Order: sequence, then structure tokens, then C-alpha cells
Amino acid sequence: MKPKLACKRIQVLDDWSLRTKLYILFIFCVLIPVLATNAVFYQSIKGQIEAKEQSRINEMQQRIRFNLRNSLDNSLYVSNFLYTDATLNRFMESKYRNQEDYYFAYYDMLSGNNLVRYYYSYQQVNQVTFYVDNDTFVNGGNFIKLNDDIRKSEWYQALMNTDDQMMIYSYFDKQQAEMSQSQGGRKVSIIRKLNYFGKQQVEKVLKVDLDYAFINKSFKNEGAGGKIYIVSDDRIIFSNDAQMNQARKPFNRMSSMEQDASQSTESIPVVSENWQIIVRGEKLDFLTEMIDSRANLLLLIILNLLVPTLLIWLISRSLVNRVGRIARHLDQVKQEKFEVITEPAGKDEIGSLTHSYNMMVVKIRNLIEIVFKGQVERQALELSKKQAELKALQSQVNPHFMFNTLETIRMRSLIKDEHETSDIIQKLALLLRQTINWGNDLVTVQDEIRFVESYLVIQQYRFGEKLQFVIDAADEDILEMRIPKLTVLTFVENACIHGIEGGSSDGVVEVSFQKQHEQLHIVIRDTGVGMDEDKLSMLRNMMLDPSLERLSELSSIGVMNAFIRLRMYFDERVQVHIVSERYKGTTIRIEIPLVQASQG
Repeated sequence: MKPKLACKRIQVLDDWSLRTKLYILFIFCVLIPVLATNAVFYQSIKGQIEAKEQSRINEMQQRIRFNLRNSLDNSLYVSNFLYTDATLNRFMESKYRNQEDYYFAYYDMLSGNNLVRYYYSYQQVNQVTFYVDNDTFVNGGNFIKLNDDIRKSEWYQALMNTDDQMMIYSYFDKQQAEMSQSQGGRKVSIIRKLNYFGKQQVEKVLKVDLDYAFINKSFKNEGAGGKIYIVSDDRIIFSNDAQMNQARKPFNRMSSMEQDASQSTESIPVVSENWQIIVRGEKLDFLTEMIDSRANLLLLIILNLLVPTLLIWLISRSLVNRVGRIARHLDQVKQEKFEVITEPAGKDEIGSLTHSYNMMVVKIRNLIEIVFKGQVERQALELSKKQAELKALQSQVNPHFMFNTLETIRMRSLIKDEHETSDIIQKLALLLRQTINWGNDLVTVQDEIRFVESYLVIQQYRFGEKLQFVIDAADEDILEMRIPKLTVLTFVENACIHGIEGGSSDGVVEVSFQKQHEQLHIVIRDTGVGMDEDKLSMLRNMMLDPSLERLSELSSIGVMNAFIRLRMYFDERVQVHIVSERYKGTTIRIEIPLVQASQG
């Protein structure tokens, strides 16, 4: 059993093409081992790089958290000290009789208390503003009267809508953005109610604006190798991304950016909010890192891939090219082209096969020349015989048609002594020129229709109103198809002479050309006297075995003549069907394959 199983496996291998076998050999013996080795190497390097990148991101995140916390803590420090300053509180709670009293008190407060100017020394603080609901105040410096416009502002409404006494709030000041080209309109402020000293006589609000440009600049300097986003309530407050740092435009939304699965996110509490620190590292360029170990990489590629690939490619090219050359020449043998392989064959087994093929081709050539030469001569004789038969049929057509037409003109001239016969003679001249010239027995359907129409006009001239005719070609492309000359005309002539002329009543001849089921259908129908059953049966039997010798058995040779000529051009694939009923008429249907009619 085991030897049989092994033989079956070997037979399966024999069924595969040589190229397939070489591909399988390359894939399993070279490509897969090399890819597996490089994959292990790649994963090892990738893991190290990813760990290194993650460590770098973590360190960056720690620095960002420290810098952000430091900036916020300094601003909170300023806010807390101003919140608990008793001198400032007394100044804002006092009522003043006039502006002069206000200015004296203002300068006394500044001379005795340098807190406000002192806190501007913190780089993180851009502006400190007190909003006081005191009608005796004069707007100026750090003090602004709390009026209706301020109460309608975005930041004031946010403070009033929260239960917290202090909040951090980021917003876009459109008016400042239009007035200041350098600072822009983005603001981040620590806002708090000044109620440290208990019950207040006037409403007081402290607003400490952070230096947005200074803080944002620190993140720009931090962002080598990644993107940093400080996000509050989906708004990107600070970032090192240039597209996010257009200070003269409102804050961008984090939700409008594409998600990044590799980003690192950390939440940090900031006064009344939780901000998010989002760090996105740049895409890792493993190849750049691997180049650091390029000696090992190049060695692996050369030993495991390049050398085996080159050898297998050279061997497969030697085998496949020569086997393919033999296969192409064998395909030419199928087409009866026996060409000798002239290219170098080699001395291996494929070379021996090439020499054997050349010997076979030479012997086949000799065999063709000796054995089939006689057959070619016999075919030439048969062709000559067919041409002779065709010429005989053609010689019968011309006198038969010419004499009948001349007889018609003669009878008409005897009955009516008039010169209108000149028109009909012109039609006759056209027909005579075409019938006498047999240089090409095939004509287009359009030419045949012209012959038929000329003939029917002549017959209508003879019979008068007794004869009516209709000629119809359904498609224009039918007109360019080719059929034997005067075949349709012969059937039309038979319909007029034997059908219409023999009857006492008026008659109609219809001729139509149609395409049906990949065939050209030619129908000749008349309403004449028709044929009896005996004559119809005899005609049908004659058409089952048409030949020149059997023409003498018919009193009228026209129909059989035309059928034989159709069979000569279209073989047995042409079909002629005759249906006739006594005193009702005759219908003849000719069916020719479209392919043959198109080729002629």
C-alpha cells in the first residue's frame, strides 16, 4: 500500500507545470524561511522601539504636567494672595465723594501696597483685573466698574452659573482679536468672587488672565517628535500643533480631529475642571531604527534571500524558456505549421527533446509532400468539375430569361401599336447587360432587388393592372449581403409566368428579405394559380437530390437551376421550402445562414 501511495503523490507532482514546481520550491525553501527569520528580527526591533517610544512619551507627559501645574499654581498663588488682601478689600468696599477722593485713595493704596504690581513679575500672568460694583469708582488701571455689559459677558455668566467660588475659564475674545495682532483673542483666566471677608457691601470679582502666548510657547518647545494637546471640555486650550495655535481664531475642537489609537491621555484637575493631557507620538520609523543594525540586516538578506533567489531564477529561466519554446512550436503543429527550432537547445534532457522534435517535424514535412500531393491534385480536379457544372447552369439561364422577356415585348407590341415600349426596352437593356456578364456570379442583395424590380416593371407593363408587386428589405445591412446572381429573379419569373399569367383574376407578387434566428430569409409569394399536389411533390423530391442530370426531367428548369446554384455556394446549409395550393398561390422560402451570406 505504501509504495502505491507514494506513486500517487509523485504522479500529482508530475501533473503540475514546471514553472509551478519551481515557484513552490522557491516559496517553501527560500521565501518562507527568510520571511520567518526577518519577522522574528523585525518583531524584536519593533518591541524595543515601541518601548523606547512609550518611555519617551511618558517622560514628555511628566514634563508637560509639571510645567502646566507650575504655570497654574503661580497664577493661583497670585489669585489667592489678592483674594485675602485686606487693603485691597477696604479700597474696593469704600464709597468716595468725588473723583478726587477716589484718586487720593487709589494712590494711597498703591503706595502702601505693591501687591498688584508685584504679581506682574510672574511670567505666567498677563493681566490682573478687579471688577467692582461701586458707582464711585473710576475705570482705570486694574479696576473696572461692574456694569451691565460685563454682566452679559461669557465669562461672568459662567461664574454666576456655577456653585464654585472660583473657576478657570477659557474663551475667545473677538474684540481683542480684532484690536491686537500679536496677542490674539484666546484667553485662559482664573476667576473668583472676592468674598473672603464675609458679608460684602459691594460685589467684587477678581479675574487673573494667564499669559496664553507664554504658556503655549513652552509646549511648542516641548513637542519634538510628537503632538501635544491640552484639552478642556473638548476645546484644545494649548498645543504644539501649528494648525491648532492660530490665536486669532476660536479654540479648535478635539472631536473634529481624527482619532489616534496610539495616543496617551492623562487627566489633571485644574481648579474647577479636569483637563486632559493628550500626547500623540509620531509614527515609528522602524526601518530607520533597523538601519542602525544594517550589518546584520544586509548579511541576512544576502545569505538567505538574494543568493538563492538568483540561482533559482537562473535555473528556472533555463528550464522554462526552453520548455516554453517547445510548447509554442507544438501549438504551431496543431495549426499545420511545421517549423524547426533553430535556437540553441543545450545538452541536457530538454536539449534531447528539442532534437527529437526537429526530427519529427522534418519527417512530417516529407510525409505531407509525398502522401497529400495526390490528394491536392484530386481536389483540383473536383474543383474544375464544379466550375464546369456552374458554367453549364449559367449558360442555361441567359437564353431562357432573354427569350421569355423578348416574347413579352413582342406580344405587347402586337396588341398595342405605340412607342411607350421604349421605356420597357431600357429596363430590358439593364437586365441583358447584367445577365450576359457572368464575371462574378455573386451580387449584393441590393443589386438582386434592382434586377427583380426591373423585371416586375416589365411584367407589369405587359399585364397592366392584373399584376401588382411588393419588394421589402427589413434591415439596411441585408442589402450588402451577397447571393448568387438572378436566383431570386428566377423564382419571381416563375411566379409571374406560371402563377399570375395562368390565372384569370388579378395577382400579387411579394418579395421580402428578413433576418430570423441567425439566418437570411428570402420569401417569394404569389397569388396565382398554384400547383397541384403531384407536381408539388415531384418538385420537392427533385430538391432532395438536386443534380444537373435530373434537370431534364422537369418541364421548367428555372427553379431547380436556381436551387442547384444556391447549393453550390452555400452547401447543404441552404434550405428551400415550397408551399403551394391550387388556385390560391405559391410561397417559396429560402433560408441562408447569415455568416455565409455576409461573407459571400
